[in-house]
Amino acid sequence: MKIKTWLFGKLLKQYSISLDEIEELNIKYEKVKSQLGSYGPKLAGRLDSELDFTRVLETTKIYPTLTKCLDDYITTCVDVGIMAQGGPLEILSCWINDMKAGEYNPPHTHHNTQGLSTVLFLKVPEFINDVKDPHKFKDGQLGFIGVDGQGTNWCEPKVGDFFIFQAAHQHCVMPFKTKTEKEIRRSMSFNVVFKK
Repeated sequence: MKIKTWLFGKLLKQYSISLDEIEELNIKYEKVKSQLGSYGPKLAGRLDSELDFTRVLETTKIYPTLTKCLDDYITTCVDVGIMAQGGPLEILSCWINDMKAGEYNPPHTHHNTQGLSTVLFLKVPEFINDVKDPHKFKDGQLGFIGVDGQGTNWCEPKVGDFFIFQAAHQHCVMPFKTKTEKEIRRSMSFNVVFKK
């Protein structure tokens, strides 16, 4: 598994999850999504489809892989002195976003800023990139804002990319345009805290 680490005041790690596991998760989601409630009222996003996946996550085949990534992230936090120690984790919430062209997530943090948050990309459409100036951000990217509020590290979404970061790390998702009408950009996020 490929792992990339950023440390710019807060720790961000990116993992590459196998496409087989992603496909299984997408199939599971499609089977249960008509039974899921909206999680949108608890979220900052300007999206129509943000469904509560909390009770389903631990039943998925991908869950052990995600747990290993969380363990690795916590080990890195302990090694660099961000955390004194690790411990067992508890999932507070999980949701899946089906983002359509024009939808976005404004800059935000997650509600329990003492814990960890994640983003896993499950589907990524082909974007129309009509940016004229190379220094401008590209549409549809996930941005992590510098701890001083200055500068943003932009990540181009790819299926299987799994990001783990501190819930207090401000981040955002830019709107996009697609080459094929009605294609979606699907991501899953969840929040975890250390059990007391």
